[in-house]
Amino acid sequence: MELLDLDSPETWHSDFQALVTSRTFGSEIETNLDAAKPQGNEFLSQIMCADDHLRDELAKLLRHKAREILVVRYSYVAGYHGCRVRDANQYLTGGIFPSDTSSLISEARLLFAGIQGFDEALQDIGPQYLSHNEGKVGLLLSCIRAKHDRSSYTRGSELIRGLANRLGPEAKLRFAQTGKRSLIKCAIPTDWLENHTTFPAIEAYSNHVLEHLIRRRKWPEDDFVGFDGGYMITRAVPPENILELIDMTYFSDDDP
Repeated sequence: MELLDLDSPETWHSDFQALVTSRTFGSEIETNLDAAKPQGNEFLSQIMCADDHLRDELAKLLRHKAREILVVRYSYVAGYHGCRVRDANQYLTGGIFPSDTSSLISEARLLFAGIQGFDEALQDIGPQYLSHNEGKVGLLLSCIRAKHDRSSYTRGSELIRGLANRLGPEAKLRFAQTGKRSLIKCAIPTDWLENHTTFPAIEAYSNHVLEHLIRRRKWPEDDFVGFDGGYMITRAVPPENILELIDMTYFSDDDP
């Protein structure tokens, strides 16, 4: 299994490095970088920007070639799903299912039984928020970044957490006891990134590799803190695609 993991540069194929150091592009890349502004460089922003803001022809060509490398060289990418793990075996044998709003509400009713105001809290959340994650599995690009940022996505269901925050200290305590803050590392098939996501996500991987290699070449002293961002897939992750359960207890905070 050829897996691209943004957190593990050793999985980045040498073709990516060859692209940014080639005779064809190396000198052009150099002339497009402003060493005085490593954090706000216009050329680097073009490597990472949305397609509808892409204007630079060199950035456009590099992005296209990096995407081709990913498609040719990799069958899978690593995605990290944040959740509270009560029973690891549940995921290792059953996989990760898309969010089911009705089931989550039923689970929350049982969890918060005896606490007043459940229906009012549900109404306060509103239908738009309730349906936001329906039928989807959220994935982060980087565990390293999630640890660095103390990501809120490891705190468990956004819906149940939102209810707990509205219902008060007892509800928040009950929710905190439902499981261990975790990330589940998954092998996501590359073709899912275009066919089973809420938006095409394949360039989220190839552009990050490209941008980091260019940045590291110019500013090698910069710390590696992973990559921000994520996406949603619209199908279940089967158990055989689960690679690791990562304890995030010491890299995340519960709501106060």
